[in-house]
Amino acid sequence: FKELVELVGEKSIKIALSYRREGQISLALKYLQKCAENGDATAMYHIGNAYWLGGCWGLEENKMKAAYWFEKSAEHG
Repeated sequence: FKELVELVGEKSIKIALSYRREGQISLALKYLQKCAENGDATAMYHIGNAYWLGGCWGLEENKMKAAYWFEKSAEHG
C-alpha cells in the first residue's frame, strides 16, 4: 500500500470506488480512509455513505458514524 501514503483527490476516489465495484470492499475502505486522513472531503462523504448504507459496503449500518463522517465532509468541503 505504498501508493496510499499521499492519496487525495478525484483519481484516488475513483480507485477506491472501482475496488468497491469489484467487490474488494476492505481495500476500497482503506483507500477512502487514507484519503480522509489527508483531508479529502469526498472520501469522508463516501465513508459516511458506507456507514449509512452498511450492508452493501460489508459494514454494520451505523447512523452515528455516518453522521460523524458527513459532518467532517461538510467541514472540509
